[in-house]
Amino acid sequence: MFLTTVAFLISLNTVPAQLEETKPAIISCSIKSLGEGEEKGKSFVVKDKKGNLKVQLVKSSIIERHTITSVKELDPGTVIHVLARKQQEQFGAGGAHYPPMLIQVQAIIAGPFKPITVSAKLTGQGFTWVSGPMTSVENGREREVSDHRLTAALGTDVLVIQREKPSALKKRQRIFLSGYLDDSDRKNRKLEAAEIIILQSKWKKYDQTHDLKNRKPPPKRDEDEETEEDEEIPF
Repeated sequence: MFLTTVAFLISLNTVPAQLEETKPAIISCSIKSLGEGEEKGKSFVVKDKKGNLKVQLVKSSIIERHTITSVKELDPGTVIHVLARKQQEQFGAGGAHYPPMLIQVQAIIAGPFKPITVSAKLTGQGFTWVSGPMTSVENGREREVSDHRLTAALGTDVLVIQREKPSALKKRQRIFLSGYLDDSDRKNRKLEAAEIIILQSKWKKYDQTHDLKNRKPPPKRDEDEETEEDEEIPF
């Protein structure tokens, strides 16, 4: 009975060898080559500061492509995420009425996106994320989201996020990777991809919208386990 109990306690503290060898990692790199034959769509090789790294795609790997459009080009009903300050409804002289507004807009994103925590500096200045379907008002001259008038000009840049398949990956693309790295063999480093972002070089607000330097991969999970990423993101 004693030996059985000891064996049970040891098993609780035993970490699978595969997990012991891997560690969370984020990497900015370029794609050197794509998998061929049986490896097509399952793996590819990137080059970073330390050399070549083989990236393994799994069922839970997320691939995103980032592009840029304008507020004017978005279809009515598109769900957007706006980093801005809220201004409450106001009344002026002579019966003037100003609806609730989103002012000092810092960034607008459309697509499957979970807003990151706003930095302490911006939070202290009253900035927050506001999400919801965008509607046209004032005969199409202005836009509204979450019952707040959007003060950004119709030509303002919007980062559009699209989920992609492995076929979207191309040689020499600049990408951001997060996942689980096995560098126990320095000449044969491997990474199980959790997230792959095909970056948009014209978007200069990644620090505010994604904080890539401090981004962490989601916890590893069984391939058959469902998470919020498998479902439609609520707003």
